Amino acid sequence: MRASGYERHADDWYIEPAWAVDALLQAERPFDGLVSDPCCGGGNIPDRLEAHGIKAIGSDRVDRAGGKYVVADFQAVLSIVAPASIVSNPPYGVAQTFVEEALRQTTDRVAVLLRLAFLEGVARGEWFKTVPLARVWVSSRRMSMPPGGSGVKAKNGTVAFAWFVFEHGHTGAPAVGWI
Repeated sequence: MRASGYERHADDWYIEPAWAVDALLQAERPFDGLVSDPCCGGGNIPDRLEAHGIKAIGSDRVDRAGGKYVVADFQAVLSIVAPASIVSNPPYGVAQTFVEEALRQTTDRVAVLLRLAFLEGVARGEWFKTVPLARVWVSSRRMSMPPGGSGVKAKNGTVAFAWFVFEHGHTGAPAVGWI
């Protein structure tokens, strides 16, 4: 059993709470243009974006939403679709690679929901110096993100999460805020 209280999902698919997406949208300036979630799982993020009037598309490498979204690897999708921004809860194991590819394929922002511990590490600290990390929105509440497709209900979260917002053209240190 992991610190979260859940068994690890083989594809790192965990279901983010709708309130976390809403909180990001309240904290950030509005997203203009097409926004993609190329790791959309069941579609929570594109659904919340659309509920806020944002043009959004979703995709995932496995059909987790009954045919509602495109089934393809995120790199394949990003080579075809040219979103202005990406908002996603990517698999943690490929998060750094995901951010790098997402930055190559967008013109505005990349916002990823990750464990706050993503900030840690000597190698990651060096990497952060090479990317335009503009803001880190730390969740004031612990999020419960049960494994997708497991039927496990969300319960009290035990892991700290944050939205990491990379913005094209940003220079300098990132701002830190709370949602």
